[in-house]
Amino acid sequence: MRKWFLILSVLAVLAVPAGASAAGGGGHIHDVICGTACDGGGGGWSGCTQLRAAHSASVWPIASISHYLIVSYCKRYGTITSVAISAHGCDTGGVASCAVGPAWQTGGGVGSGYATFEAHANWFLYTSPYYNNSDVLTLTVPLG
Repeated sequence: MRKWFLILSVLAVLAVPAGASAAGGGGHIHDVICGTACDGGGGGWSGCTQLRAAHSASVWPIASISHYLIVSYCKRYGTITSVAISAHGCDTGGVASCAVGPAWQTGGGVGSGYATFEAHANWFLYTSPYYNNSDVLTLTVPLG
């Protein structure tokens, strides 16, 4: 009899937390980021946003150059559902010029948790001596 009482007590104690957690969720997604416990196994962030990568240089007040890449993406439970280059360009001032080159996705993407990008530009300073250089930007949409 004592053994049965102990087994029933243990089962009752274990049933209380299970019942409380089942009553709280009902299978819908909560408004907090809490990973696998809340989203049914996805374990990641959901929403849309942008990332920006840039390299800048200046010799004030003679010249300034800024090469930038902006990527927009959406994720659902940490998996990318859409991703695209929103902008790729250069801003210059003074005696500098910049020519934007190609930009492309190098890895990951839709259906993955991450994406990587590469963007190129060539810039030129009209000073004596003349100075020409190329720039490479990399950008990573992180996991999560």
